[in-house]
Amino acid sequence: MVASTQVVTVDGRTLQLSNLDKVFWPKLGLTKADLLNYHVRMAPYTIPYWQNRPMTVTRYPDGVEGHFFYQKNKPTGAPSWVKTFVSNDTEYMLADDLSAITWFVNQGSIEFHPASYVRSNPNVPSFAIIDLDPTPPLGFKEAVEAAKRCQELLVKLGLRGYPKTSGGSGLHIYIPLVPSYDFQISTGLVQLLGQILYELYPGDITLERLVRNRRGVYVDYLQNLASKTIVGVYSPRPSDEATVSTPIRWNDLDYVSPQDFTIQTVPQWVQEMGDLFYIVSQDAQSLEHMLHTLKNIPH
Repeated sequence: MVASTQVVTVDGRTLQLSNLDKVFWPKLGLTKADLLNYHVRMAPYTIPYWQNRPMTVTRYPDGVEGHFFYQKNKPTGAPSWVKTFVSNDTEYMLADDLSAITWFVNQGSIEFHPASYVRSNPNVPSFAIIDLDPTPPLGFKEAVEAAKRCQELLVKLGLRGYPKTSGGSGLHIYIPLVPSYDFQISTGLVQLLGQILYELYPGDITLERLVRNRRGVYVDYLQNLASKTIVGVYSPRPSDEATVSTPIRWNDLDYVSPQDFTIQTVPQWVQEMGDLFYIVSQDAQSLEHMLHTLKNIPH
């Protein structure tokens, strides 16, 4: 039985944790303590990809079936040691270490959305992201088919992409970039890819922004704007199954489902498979062979 309140020391900092027995995922009986345990186990894999990036979190103080809200600004009463980065009048917080992540979770944070840029270079994204969002009643199966078509296109264009589950019905494909391109270029790249895919598969791919008018799998290239974020790698999601946005290999697409990756299963998956996102931090790619085309795409 977990005590409702505990005082812990993390990274040499003292934190008072509260409501540890509060159920965050009612259908599974998983509590805040279970979520904290997940982050302790995954810190070696989350921190390298979250640190130094302005963080937006989604807070569910009463669990996934309760009310929620997005937190960008550092709230009153936050510890002074939680690092921040000011941009456009917003004082973003940073999840640079386990003590900060623990503090976030104690506030009811379930989703972590790190910026696609590092604070030392805020005008330059680290990657372009193809966000594949199937329109209901379509689901993960259709997202997989769209992802395979994306992969074929990327290969033809001399680019390498790396997939991860969104934790829902969609998929994210990361294209790591050398630190030379602004957000107009990264957005233009994904817009171009979406336009080509739509022309090749008009019944299956859509660029329609209005949800009510969509048919097929939506390529959301606007998620690459500087002001947008996508749920971070290894971040939990507020689904009934406590799913996690998890990197996978291309040949895993035919064998996995979003429900395979949860706060209960992902630590073991990473132990067995290794950190499949590591390559994204190592494989920065040039777009010089496409730059003229990208600069002339109307937005």
